[in-house]
Amino acid sequence: MSETPYDATTDLEDTGSGAPGVMAPGPLRTDVVVVGAGLTGVVTAQLLADGGADVVVLDACGARATTTARSTGKLSVLQGTRLARIAARHGDEVVRHYLAANFAGLGWLRRTLEDLNVPVENRDDLTVAATPEQVADVDAVLATCARQGLTAQWEEDPPYPARSYGAVRLPGQAQVDPLRMLSALRARLRARGVPVYDGVRVHQVRRRRSGVVLRTSRGAVLADRVVLATGTPPGRLGGLFLRLEAGRSLLTTWEITDQAALPPGFDETMSITAGSPTRSLRTAGGLLMVGGEGYPVGRERDPARRLAALEEWTRVHLPVDQPRHTWAAQDYTSDTGLPLVGPVVPGDDRVLVATGYAKWGLANGAAAGLALAGRILGDPVEWGRTFEPWSRRPTPRASTAATFAVQTKGWAQAATRPTGQRPGAPCVSRICPHMGAVVRWNEQEQSWDCPAHGSRFEPDGTLIEGPATEDLSRR
Repeated sequence: MSETPYDATTDLEDTGSGAPGVMAPGPLRTDVVVVGAGLTGVVTAQLLADGGADVVVLDACGARATTTARSTGKLSVLQGTRLARIAARHGDEVVRHYLAANFAGLGWLRRTLEDLNVPVENRDDLTVAATPEQVADVDAVLATCARQGLTAQWEEDPPYPARSYGAVRLPGQAQVDPLRMLSALRARLRARGVPVYDGVRVHQVRRRRSGVVLRTSRGAVLADRVVLATGTPPGRLGGLFLRLEAGRSLLTTWEITDQAALPPGFDETMSITAGSPTRSLRTAGGLLMVGGEGYPVGRERDPARRLAALEEWTRVHLPVDQPRHTWAAQDYTSDTGLPLVGPVVPGDDRVLVATGYAKWGLANGAAAGLALAGRILGDPVEWGRTFEPWSRRPTPRASTAATFAVQTKGWAQAATRPTGQRPGAPCVSRICPHMGAVVRWNEQEQSWDCPAHGSRFEPDGTLIEGPATEDLSRR
C-alpha cells in the first residue's frame, strides 16, 4: 500500500540532548514523560510546558507513522451515529459531556492552527442513510442533536454520489491536513524547548514510590508521571488491553476526472454513512478521499478483498480513474464506547492514559490533551471525570467474547510453536509476545497482525504498533 498523501511543510527533526532528534543514552530525569507524539501527545506536552512543567516526549516511529497523520483529517462533533449511540447507552448527560469535550478540543485546535498558519477548511458534516434500514439511525442522530441544542438539520437529498435516503447535516465543522497540523505542532514544541525523540520505544513502565521508571530502547527515563498516548497502553498496564478492540480502516485518494460530475455542493461537505459498509468521503488538496471497509486487526483473512470493494464502489459512483494513494489506519474502541482518559489504575495519577477514540481521534485527541494536562497541573476540566477509565464498570461485549476466543485458540496453537517466514526475511515465531496469541500474515500490508489485541509486526518480526513491547522472536 502506498503512503498517505499528506505533504508536511515542516521539518520533523527535533532538538534535544545529544545529536538533533536523538535521545542520549542513559538515565533521563523529567517531571512528565509523554509517550506517543500523535495529536494527544503533542497537545498534552504543549499544555504542560505552558503550565511550567518539565516535559519530554518519546515516540517509537515518527510523525508520518502516527494514527493522527493517517486519519481522514475531519474536525467534527457529529461523528456519524456516535452521538446517538452514546445517548442510547449512557444517556443525554454523558452526551453533553462528550460534546463539551469535543467542542473544547476543536476550539483549541482552531485557535492554535490559526496561530501556526495551518489552513483549516470549513465544511458541513453529513451523516448519510445509504439504505432504508439506516434511516432510523439517522433519525436518532437528529433527535440527539436537537436535545443537545445542535443546529443539525434533516436533508432529503444530500450531495452524496450514491443513492441515499436522507442525511443529517451539521454546519460549521472543518477538515485539515493532519500531517501538516501535526508537523506544525511538533515544531512549536521544539521551539518551546520541549524535546521530541523519535525512534525511542518504551519496553516497560514501572511505578515506584516517588514516580515512574520507563525502560526504553535508549535507556531509562525517570519521571513523576507518565502519559501514555500510544493508541493502547504498552504491555499489560491496568488490564486496559482487555477493554479495547483494535480496528483497521482503509483509505484511498483519487484524482477527480470531471468536477462537474460531482453532486452540486459535494465539495462543501464531508460525509460518512450511518451503517456498514462504511463510506467516508471528502475532498483533500484537489483529491477525493474515500475511506471505509474497516475490520478487526488480524481477523480479516483477505484485507485486499475489502480494498477492492472500496475501489470498486468509488469507480462506480464517482468520476475517478485510478487510486492515487491507498493506506490503512489503526484505532481502538473501548468497551464503554467512550474514550478512556485518565489513570490506568484507579486513584493513581502516576500513570495516565488516553485511548478509545473509535476513529474520531482529532477532536477527541485534543480534548484528551486538555483533560490530561488539566489533571496534572491541578486545574481539571469539568467533563474530565466522564472519561476516566474506571468511572464506570467495564462492560463485556460480543467483541470481548470474540477476543477471548481467538486468544484461547492462540494458546492452543502455541503449544506447536508455529513459525512463519516471508521472502527476504528471517523465520519468526508467530506467537505474539504480548499475550501469546498467534499472529496472522497480512498480505496487503505486509505485516504480521495479532488477532487478540492488535499488535502488528514487520515481516522480520520487528514491532510496528500495539500493546506488545517486544519483537517476534526469530527462529
